Amino acid sequence: MTPKFKIGDEVFKARYDKVETFVTCPDCGGTRYVRVLLHDDTEIRVECGCCNRGGYQPSTGQIKQYQYTTFASPYTVTGISTRSDNISYELNNFGSGMYWTGDESELFPTIVEAMEAGEKKKAAHEAEENKRLMAKTKDAKSWAWNAAYHRNCIKKAEQDIEYHRSKVQIFASKAKEKAA
Repeated sequence: MTPKFKIGDEVFKARYDKVETFVTCPDCGGTRYVRVLLHDDTEIRVECGCCNRGGYQPSTGQIKQYQYTTFASPYTVTGISTRSDNISYELNNFGSGMYWTGDESELFPTIVEAMEAGEKKKAAHEAEENKRLMAKTKDAKSWAWNAAYHRNCIKKAEQDIEYHRSKVQIFASKAKEKAA
C-alpha cells in the first residue's frame, strides 16, 4: 500500500456540525392537541404527547430537530502511519495549533472533493435522523391510553372535591351549633 499524500501536502477533511432548530410537530400539526376517538364514539381533545417535553410543561406544537452544515477544514500532513489494512495521516491545522489524525478515505486533495464527500455523509445522517423524527416518541402509550388516564385523573379529582366539600359542610354546621 502506497500513501496517497506526502508529508507537507495540504489536504482537506470534511465534517458536519449540527444546529438546533424547531419544526412543526408531525402528530398535532402545531396545534398542541390531538383528537382521540374512544370506543363509544366519544371524541375528546388531549394534549399532544409527541411535542410534550415532559414534566409540568405543556405541549409546544414543535419538536426539536438538528440541521447539519457541512464544511471542509484544511490540514497539513505532518506524519504517515501505515498498517497492513489502512494508512492514516497525522495532520496539523496550524491556525488552531491542534493536531489531528485522519484515515486516507477521509482526506481529499481539493476542497471541492472534500465537500462532496461531506455532503454524502451528511445526507445519510440526516436520513437516519428524519426516521427518528417521524416516529412517535412514546410508543408504549397510545393516544387512547393518554385520554383514559387523564379522564380517570379528572374523575378521581372530582371525587376528592366532593369528599372535601362534605367535610367542610359538616364543620360549618358544627360551628353554627356551638354559636347557638
